[in-house]
Amino acid sequence: MLRHLLVGIAVVTSVSLTQAATLSPIIEASDLDALVQQQAVKIVDIRGDVKAFAQAHITGSVQIPYGKFRGPAENPGKLPELTQLAAIFGAAGLDLSDSVVVAHEGKNSSDFGAAARVYWTLKSVGFENLAVLNGGVKAYQSAGFAMASGVPQVLATSPTLVFNNQWYASTADVQAETQNPGTRLLDARPADFFNGKAWHGAASKPGALPGADNLAFDAFFAPKSPFLKAQGEVVEIVKANGLDTANTISYCNTGHWAATNWFVLSEVAQVPDVKLYAESIVAWSNTDSRMDNVPSAIQFAVLKTKKWFNELAN
Repeated sequence: MLRHLLVGIAVVTSVSLTQAATLSPIIEASDLDALVQQQAVKIVDIRGDVKAFAQAHITGSVQIPYGKFRGPAENPGKLPELTQLAAIFGAAGLDLSDSVVVAHEGKNSSDFGAAARVYWTLKSVGFENLAVLNGGVKAYQSAGFAMASGVPQVLATSPTLVFNNQWYASTADVQAETQNPGTRLLDARPADFFNGKAWHGAASKPGALPGADNLAFDAFFAPKSPFLKAQGEVVEIVKANGLDTANTISYCNTGHWAATNWFVLSEVAQVPDVKLYAESIVAWSNTDSRMDNVPSAIQFAVLKTKKWFNELAN
């Protein structure tokens, strides 16, 4: 039973938070609701459906669709220009001093990856107090907390963004680190991608970074669940896979699934020196750099034919 009635059409003017909350990287719906009541956080709703957002969103939310944080079709993992991001954040009324919770839709674990990528972006450009809503908007609404409707009206800001590359690895960085035995390259993709049997449409070929290890991002979730496992369980998985040592670069196809592994290692398990290769295999495969698990020309032709027939059947 809903604890509150659905709030009516919302016309909200963005003002300074009454008392900015101190956030941990993961926040549960019940804890977020308490902060919403205190007007202590701003929520960035990254769902792409404008109509769904207008029908129901968490009070205090602004909508910035996930696509706004992504690069062009030929390189989706690329970070947008800082001036572009500053304009987007300013139009949403965000200030670097805000406590910000990133809310994904909450359908599945891949949705969490979108929120983790947004969290990484916000942290990298200067936001210091951040969290991801565990289970997303669906979890918050399912818990019976009040939802607002309408399109919030916000007071624009003018944030000045400076990129901090502490958590970022470029293609050149990765090329250098492939020669460093003290650096772990961690592939967050499902096994078929790592083993060269599947590939992203913008990648020139299947395969993996040379010498990489593979731990698919969904290892940190129960099957078909959008909820990240409890911190203790997450840390145990990290330790069991020998990932609790410094100097890891997380990658996938476009820096989406890899953002979950980066988030888990860097923010939840507090492993030092974890970076995200944002452009990932799509960018790497379009260079002349060596790759592992690349199928032969004949094998690749067979894989492409199978993929074509599967897409045709669906």
